Amino acid sequence: MFEQNVYVTANTLDVAWQQWYDMIAPSKDDKTEESRDGVVVGEVINATTVIEDPTRCIMKNKIRKLPMRYCIGELLWYLSGNNSLDAVRLYTSAWDRMSDDGKTVNSNYGYVIQHEHGFNQLTMCENILRKDPNSRQAVIHIKTARDIRVEPTKDLNCTVCLQFFIREGKLYMTTYMRSNDLWMGFPNDVFQFTCMQIYLAMRLGVKLGTYTHIAGSLHLYERDYLTSLKNKEESDEQRNERA
Repeated sequence: MFEQNVYVTANTLDVAWQQWYDMIAPSKDDKTEESRDGVVVGEVINATTVIEDPTRCIMKNKIRKLPMRYCIGELLWYLSGNNSLDAVRLYTSAWDRMSDDGKTVNSNYGYVIQHEHGFNQLTMCENILRKDPNSRQAVIHIKTARDIRVEPTKDLNCTVCLQFFIREGKLYMTTYMRSNDLWMGFPNDVFQFTCMQIYLAMRLGVKLGTYTHIAGSLHLYERDYLTSLKNKEESDEQRNERA
């Protein structure tokens, strides 16, 4: 299944995720596509999600059983600015496959924001918005230019940039992703970035606006779709047992 230029608005991450899943999950006639990381069963390019209440960023979906222990661990890893694999291995070994040297993950958002460019980009955004709340310059750059033809890497950021706006006393945030996997990346990234938005709003003493998440490619892998079917079957069985 392939779609383009789709816009989803929801009050919570849970509702937004379900809308995308219902749209992207394949029918029996849909074709699959090979990709670098596995078979893709559905994709939307230029997929825009608006979360109306960024505090509603915790997934409780029975199909996508998002482990909050890991989400909190990943958040703490980013806050630490420590890009070592050993730090995040307290919670998961999933990042091992994204390291080029087996020791570090330079695409760690916290490392990029706090250290990669020699200054803290989030602090910079805070200072910009304190000085001029109407500024359009509060931008965090995550992905930097790199010729991957010359220097192939597994450690490539999916996030391109983050932007903050204050309008009418509310902090709005927009994220642009070059690529986002609906199962793993989307719920985790939305959780991490809405937490950042909430934190900055608290620092600035302003209210919360909406959170907007734009993915150049939002897609679902076959392996995760099969997991979703299994989870749905188990959830249905449990519901029937309680009935």
